[in-house]
Amino acid sequence: MVELAANIWADGPSSDPYEPDKAQIRAWGSWVEGIITAFTSSGGLIYDTRAELFADVSFNEKRMAWVIDDPNVEYIGVYGFDPDTDTWERKSDLPFSFIVANDAGASTPVAIQATTAIPVSGSALVWMEVAETNTGSPVTVAFNGGATLTIKTNSGNDVAVGGLTAGMIVMGIVSGSMFRLVSDQASAAIVAASEAAQAAAEAAAASANIRYAATRTALKAYNTNVTTLAFLGEAGRNGLYEWTAGDFSAQIAADTAEAVYIKADGTAATSGAWVRISSSDVSAFGSSPTSDSSPAITAMAALLGYVRFPAGNTLIDANLTIDAPVYFADGAYVTAAATRTVTITEVIDSPKQHIFRGDGSFILAHDSDSGEPARQVHASWFGAFPGSNTVDQAPAIQKAFTAMGNSRESKVEFDIGNYTMMTSVTLTRGGWVMGSGNRRTVFLVKGDGFDVFATGHTACRFSDIQFENHPDNVSARTSPFIRIDHDFCVIENVFAQEAFNQIIVGEGGNNCAIRELNMVWRTYPFTAGSAGILVRGSGCNISGVYSNYSSGGGPESLIAVGKGASGNVSAPRINNVSYICASTGILVHGDSIIVSRGQINDINYRGATGNAPQAVKFLTTGSGGIFGFSLDDVTINGTATADITFQCNGSGDLKQITVDNVFSSGATGNGIEFIRTAGLLSDIVIGATVRAESDHAAS
Repeated sequence: MVELAANIWADGPSSDPYEPDKAQIRAWGSWVEGIITAFTSSGGLIYDTRAELFADVSFNEKRMAWVIDDPNVEYIGVYGFDPDTDTWERKSDLPFSFIVANDAGASTPVAIQATTAIPVSGSALVWMEVAETNTGSPVTVAFNGGATLTIKTNSGNDVAVGGLTAGMIVMGIVSGSMFRLVSDQASAAIVAASEAAQAAAEAAAASANIRYAATRTALKAYNTNVTTLAFLGEAGRNGLYEWTAGDFSAQIAADTAEAVYIKADGTAATSGAWVRISSSDVSAFGSSPTSDSSPAITAMAALLGYVRFPAGNTLIDANLTIDAPVYFADGAYVTAAATRTVTITEVIDSPKQHIFRGDGSFILAHDSDSGEPARQVHASWFGAFPGSNTVDQAPAIQKAFTAMGNSRESKVEFDIGNYTMMTSVTLTRGGWVMGSGNRRTVFLVKGDGFDVFATGHTACRFSDIQFENHPDNVSARTSPFIRIDHDFCVIENVFAQEAFNQIIVGEGGNNCAIRELNMVWRTYPFTAGSAGILVRGSGCNISGVYSNYSSGGGPESLIAVGKGASGNVSAPRINNVSYICASTGILVHGDSIIVSRGQINDINYRGATGNAPQAVKFLTTGSGGIFGFSLDDVTINGTATADITFQCNGSGDLKQITVDNVFSSGATGNGIEFIRTAGLLSDIVIGATVRAESDHAAS
C-alpha cells in the first residue's frame, strides 16, 4: 500500500517546513484513481448532473451513484437509491480527499485559472502547482471556470507579492469565498513584505512631522508621497494644509486665490490637492487692514458660503453686499471707509465687541429671506458699552438702529451695567431695546431737553431696562425717557426714576401697551403740569403701574389721558395701578378735545395724610369733553383731598360715567366730589358697592 497522505504531507518544524516528496504524491494519486476505476468497473453509477440521476429510477434493488459535475456544487456527491420509494437521496460528499489542479492556460500572475478532473468541494484538499510568480496582491483562483476565490495564507492574510513562486506546489481547501492554503507562502516574500512595511512605516513617520512652507510656491513643490502635512507661513495666509487624495479640479478652479485648495506641482488636480484644515478667514483670500478687502470677502463667500473675519481690522473701501453668514473672531472688526455702504443680509456671529467701525454705513438684515436671528444684534457691535459716566453711548446705539433700518423688525440687546445717555436715540421700524432686566441694564441720563428714546416707526418695543438721572444732574428731567409717536408700540418691565413726564404717548401712538412700569420720585419736589405717563393716543392699554415712594415729590398725575392732545382720544384701558406718591393717580383731561369710552379699574392708593389730591379725577376745560367711562374697583387706604373728583370747568360735557366697587378708609377729605363751573355734568352713576368708612362724603 502507498504511504498515507498524513505522512506524505506531515508538518515539519516551523523553521524548516517539511516539503513532500513528489514521487510519493504521484503514487498516492495513482492509488486514489485506482479506487475510482474499481468503483466504476464494478457497476458503480456516475452521472454528470443530479437531474440526470433523478431521471434514472429503473432499479429493483438498492444502488449507489455519484454526481460529479452538476453546475450547482451543492448537488455533487454520493447518492443512494431506495427501491421502495423509487427516489435518490444524497448521502455524502464524494470520497475525494485529494484533488489535483492544473493551470488552464488562461491565468495571470494574480488571477489563476485552474482545472481539475474531479469537481472541487470544501471536503477535498486541492493540490496545485503555481505557474507564475505573483506580481501583486491579493491573488485569486477559479477552478473549472467557477467562482473567483481569494487565496489566503494559513494565518488568514492576503498572499504577499512574490509569495507564490513559479513551480511552487501549494495545497488548500475551498472555504466560502476563499481558497485557504494549508502550505505557506514563500518565506523570501514574507521577508520582502516585512521590509516594505518597515519602509512604509518610516515614510509615514517622516511625513507625520509637519513641514514648514514659507510660501505657496514651496508648498506646491513638496513630494506628496512623503510629505502630507504642512504649515504655510506666507504672510496673511498662514494655516495648516493636508495633502488629500481625490478629484479637486473643480475646487481648485473656483479658488483662484488659493486660500483653501492648492494644486501640487507634480500631481494632477484630479488626483489630489493641498487642503486647508485650519479655520479659514478672509486673510487667506488676501484681505488687508489698509486696502480694500472686498474682493477677498466676495471670494470667500462664493467659495465657502460664509465669511469669517480674523482678529484685527479688515478695511472695506467699496460698496459691498455680503449675502452669507458672517463670523467674527475675538478682536476682529471691519472698517467701512467714508461714503461706503456695507450690507450684510445673513446671520452675524460675534463676541461682545466693537465690530462695525468707520465713517461709512452698515445695513443689516434687510433681505426678505433672512430669519429672526439675522435681525438680532448687540449694542457692543456698534461701540456701545456700559461702564463710563463720561462717554455718550447714544450715538453708537443710534448706529445700531440705523443699520437695522425700517424694512424689517429688529432687536438690539444690552448688557448689565450703566449706559450714559447725553443725546437722543430714534428707533427704526419694529426696533426693540432689550435689556438684561431692570436694575440691571440702566440708562444713566445726563442733561435735559431731549427724549432719551423716541420712535421713528411702528411696533417699537422697550423691555427689561431702567432709567436714572446722571449724578451730574442738579434737577429732575422734564423731558421724557421714552416718547412714542407710532402705532403698536410696547413698553414692559421698565423702572424709571427721578424724572417728570417719564413716558409720553403722542397722538400717533395708537394701540400701544404699557405694562409692568415702576416709577420713583425720591429727591425732587412736585412739578405742576407733569405726568409720569402722558397718553395722547387712542386704544392704549396700561397695566401694572407702581410708584412706591411716599415723599412729597412726584408729578401732578401718575397717569394723564388726553391732556394737551391735538385730536380726540378714545378707548384707553387702565388697570392694576398701585401708588403712594403725592400725585393724582389717574387724570382724564378733556381740554380742547374729547376723551371717550375708557375703562379704569383696580386702582389702589396707599398714601399718608395730605398726600394725593385724588385717586381718580375727571376734568374738562375749554371746549373739551369726557363721556362713556367705567370706573371700578378703587381702594383708597390713605387720606386724599378727595377719593374721586368729577370737575366740569369748560363748555364741553362730562357725562355717562359709572362708578362701582369703591372702598375708602381715609380719615379726612371728600369721598366722591362733583364740581361744575361751566358745561354739563350729568349721567354719573354711583353703584351700591361704593363704601366709605371715614368722614368722607360726596359733595
